[in-house]
Amino acid sequence: MVGMTRLHLAVRGAAALSLALGTFGLAGSALATDGPAPVVVGYIKDEINPITARYVDRVIGDGEADNAAAVVFVIDTPGGLITSTYQITARFLASRVPIVTFVAPTGARAASAGTFITMAGHVAAMAPSTSIGAAHPVDSSGGDIQGDLRLKAENDAVDHIVNIAKARGRNQQWAEDAVRKSVSARADDAVAMKIVDLQATDVADLLAKIDGRTISTTAGDVRLATNSAPIIQDGQNPIETLLHFVVDPQIAVLLFTLGTYGLIFELSNPGLIFPGIVGVIAIILALFSFGTLDANGAGVALMVFAVLLFVAEIKVPAHGLLTAGGIASLVIGLIILFPPFRPTFPGVRQSVDPLIVAFVVGLTAIFFGVALRTALRPLPVASGASLLLGAVGVAKTDIAPRGIAHVAGEDWTVLSEGGDIPKGGAVRVKRVDSVRLIVEPARGAEGKGAA
Repeated sequence: MVGMTRLHLAVRGAAALSLALGTFGLAGSALATDGPAPVVVGYIKDEINPITARYVDRVIGDGEADNAAAVVFVIDTPGGLITSTYQITARFLASRVPIVTFVAPTGARAASAGTFITMAGHVAAMAPSTSIGAAHPVDSSGGDIQGDLRLKAENDAVDHIVNIAKARGRNQQWAEDAVRKSVSARADDAVAMKIVDLQATDVADLLAKIDGRTISTTAGDVRLATNSAPIIQDGQNPIETLLHFVVDPQIAVLLFTLGTYGLIFELSNPGLIFPGIVGVIAIILALFSFGTLDANGAGVALMVFAVLLFVAEIKVPAHGLLTAGGIASLVIGLIILFPPFRPTFPGVRQSVDPLIVAFVVGLTAIFFGVALRTALRPLPVASGASLLLGAVGVAKTDIAPRGIAHVAGEDWTVLSEGGDIPKGGAVRVKRVDSVRLIVEPARGAEGKGAA
């Protein structure tokens, strides 16, 4: 009876706890949905490259997933790759969440590629003493493009920026001149010429000024409610920052040079191992930076190289250097192919949890570095030496003082310390020196041990 009473009380208590938790959950949900939609703030800085494009895609995706009131991109860039620029502007034009571009802080610029990106926002703004323009295409070294290629690139860029200006209701003629004539404009002139919509001193001032505007997105018309919206800072995560650094052209050249020197040093001094490992990894990263290898190719190449290093560790006594190099190559390859903390660059766009990456790397290191090496490596020299000491064999060549002898069923390189031994003579093992035997003439044992 007492047991039944306790059971009854436990059931009632559990029911009450469940009801309380359910009520709390509903209340929490209500609080989460009743609050104002947030404004997500991202940053487009330095050169525009594939990492920038994927970062922008990720931030907009975050904003769309969070039903953000708007996504603001603070821009300060000298320009960059035209292909990455087109990816960014295409993402802006297709966004379901309002995109606000803001050239800031004071003294910043939206030059070249930045002009396209700024004008592609649903709302475009500039801070005082900032500039926009000079969007003429140039070659990869910054020089003028010559011949028919110049006309082709120029016309393509003009069509693209004019389409952006038309879609956003901005000054189409100035947009064309920015490409063909490299014209620029200060913030106040840009507002007056309808290149951008307004000036603002900072993000808070910007959000106050655009509050209440109605804009059209691919999801329909949206009335901006940004004045009192909470702000979510969404800058580049550590992986994005690292990869943005790696794909910088100057860093790519340094990586390629380092890799070349590493391989040359390894080939000149076979067996050092470390320079060769560093050289291969550096060259693969350089090829990724140059764009010769995309994320798929670079990631897979590094992972295959890691496997080769692990297998080589089984066969080559490298004191763990090959295993360490394999782990480094595997980690870098996994980060490039399956970037933690969300995708940021061309290639496979799935993301792998960092814990899974750590587990895979740790398990692989144990498997190749310990299990296989322990299972497959030959018996220690000490164990074999105990069986060879005092063994008698026969000289297969003249030993004077070096030669070949057949001992314990195998041919060995031998060194005689007791005088020269003719071919066919008997030898006795005195000791084992690494992979060779130290022998002496076996007096009175001629013919013993002969094969």
